[in-house]
Amino acid sequence: PLIQHVIDKIRDQTDEIIISANRNLDIYGQYTDKVINDSFDNYKGPLAGIASCMSHCQYEWSLVVACDMPSLPNDLVARLSEKTQNKSICIATLNRRHQLAFLVKNNLSDSIKAQINNNQLKLIQWIESMPHATVSFDDNPDAFLNLNTITDKN
Repeated sequence: PLIQHVIDKIRDQTDEIIISANRNLDIYGQYTDKVINDSFDNYKGPLAGIASCMSHCQYEWSLVVACDMPSLPNDLVARLSEKTQNKSICIATLNRRHQLAFLVKNNLSDSIKAQINNNQLKLIQWIESMPHATVSFDDNPDAFLNLNTITDKN
């Protein structure tokens, strides 16, 4: 499964892996001890999943990535961490922003919840409203390939 490739890429870069899921929780539980269901009624998208996971994270920062990007760089966290400076979000870019590959401070969960409660559900809109840094991964053009199935890579 694609998620296994993503887990393999980030396992050595993180201390904890939390998966946000609204279905198939038992299946995702095979990959990590923490599978979190959204704490919001009616599917509210990635923002709701991120906010729900933040409340279960024991660390100051979270790495947020999609489960369908199997070619993530082995140095993703290191490169993002170098550029956080005084920002609360650091986004990986490759010719454009990739809103599902970023580091975020977990103390921002209240701002995400406020955005959701105002029915503003676009992740990139929230990110752009916050002080953030970017890191170019133009040296790795396949870094953020977004695949629906592993056969999409061929």
